[in-house]
Amino acid sequence: MIIRNPYKRLDVFRCSQEAHARFDGRVSAYHVLKEKRCYPDGCLYFLWRCALMEKGRPCIHRYRYVGKNCKGCTYYLEEKIHIQPQNLLDPGAYESFLEEVEQFDDWLDRIRYRRMDIAGRIRIVKPWFEQTKQGGETHTRLRGYLLVVRNGFIGLDRFEDTFYVRVRERHMHESGFVPKMKIELEGEIREDRGRIVIHRPRKIEILKKGWGRPWSRDRALVAVRTATLLREQTDLCLGCPWGALADITEEEKDGETRRYRNLFCLKGIPQPDGCYVLGLMKKQKSASMPRGAERIIRT
Repeated sequence: MIIRNPYKRLDVFRCSQEAHARFDGRVSAYHVLKEKRCYPDGCLYFLWRCALMEKGRPCIHRYRYVGKNCKGCTYYLEEKIHIQPQNLLDPGAYESFLEEVEQFDDWLDRIRYRRMDIAGRIRIVKPWFEQTKQGGETHTRLRGYLLVVRNGFIGLDRFEDTFYVRVRERHMHESGFVPKMKIELEGEIREDRGRIVIHRPRKIEILKKGWGRPWSRDRALVAVRTATLLREQTDLCLGCPWGALADITEEEKDGETRRYRNLFCLKGIPQPDGCYVLGLMKKQKSASMPRGAERIIRT
């Protein structure tokens, strides 16, 4: 059976929320239907503003943008806004899309947390970090690596979208994963914000060698020191060789523990719009080249 992930479609909804402006309002179906659950009723959000910054003056606390720490400040402003996503499909196409979603959910419910055979060709390999924040200090450690696979197999089903395989440092040391490498393994199927992620891989076999230099521990830790935090976790940056995820554990002043995930650019680029790496990837993808002569972005 051929499986496609309808939750990652960007042609179903458009949103005028300011955070999506740099992507021309494009949002994933998962963001609308599962994360925000804002269609068709819409959603309320609070726009944080600073009276000083709007006049071109610096923050008295030296912040660069308005955030949660600004509440209570004399110059802090808050505006309640109601927004409704726009459905870009006609009624018939939207009905077909909902059927795809239902079929995908049924398929995922059957295989979630099961161990299954996985096969495919690696598109991208990138580090996967963990950070602990406490008392104003941040400690970073390398948890492993993320293998990005597209058009692979999950069990006997061909998965015609991107999925991810999490591997530990010892797996990288043993197998030296690089782009273009064809692999087979057994792993546990999980879902993370609409994405299929393979956990706890074993029985890894290399069917075909790839190109490039494998990541090493030292190289990954050097890269994360100069990385920039991306405020938006876009699929473009997740699919880029230099977009690295970090699992964050933060001890707050009130004693509570927050757990969340950040996305860093290992090239130090602050925002995806205008990113030269994404521009190069698009140019390489559209270039017409003879079979066997395809180019890759070297990591």
